[in-house]
Amino acid sequence: MNCAEFSKLTQWTCTPAGEASVRVISPISFGDSGHNIAFYLAQPSAQTFYLTDACEAAMQAEQLGIALHKSRLEALNDTPGVTFAHFAQDWSIEASGPISCVQTGLWDAVKLALALSNKSNRWRPRYEQAKFSAMILRELQAQLGADRVIREAKVQGASGHMIEFPAAIKPSNGPLIYVQPVALDNNRVSWPSIYEFHGKLFDLKVASQAQNRVSIIQAIEGEAKEFDRAKDFLANASTVYTSNQLTEFVAAVEFA
Repeated sequence: MNCAEFSKLTQWTCTPAGEASVRVISPISFGDSGHNIAFYLAQPSAQTFYLTDACEAAMQAEQLGIALHKSRLEALNDTPGVTFAHFAQDWSIEASGPISCVQTGLWDAVKLALALSNKSNRWRPRYEQAKFSAMILRELQAQLGADRVIREAKVQGASGHMIEFPAAIKPSNGPLIYVQPVALDNNRVSWPSIYEFHGKLFDLKVASQAQNRVSIIQAIEGEAKEFDRAKDFLANASTVYTSNQLTEFVAAVEFA
């Protein structure tokens, strides 16, 4: 792989990276990270090419707090107009094919990196939700003891998928109790979050007859019909407490 020729053709930065391999850095940034999209490009033979980003785009996304899971990988691999490149199961962007198609493969890989970059804002965790979950976790640890609070607890739902909850509690007796904090958005109910969390809780409800699901919804200032509707909706899939009822929840756990 000739770096001088490659740079002349593409205006990318190119440096040697081992035998028959180069590192190529595009002039295109991954979102606002300041990190330019880059790949390792190799020639396994005179007639073929192989490239990978060695998971760099995925690592940039993870640094933004984005959860990388199978459904998102599948969505990205459905990006229109991409033929040679794909996200592998380890989240590396890879492409391969005849050397005559190397430019197409390279730009297909760029399209996938940009697809992930463009979805970053939508997939980034909501700040209020993350902050509220952390607060609930700290309070539960303070009242129950850190040894009885499991972070990022996973359990299999009726769908067969593994479901992750921010916390699970080890009660005095019985199975683990999975806890889903539910934050408000500027003191208003976030229905997209309510639907998402209800889906998780209901999946677990169908899988287990035990009363092992709790929602803790952020207390609202004043009365609000929308807030009550959200509580009633979540109650179809879990026991519901407000954040100012944590002491009651802890007492219920102690006497479970």
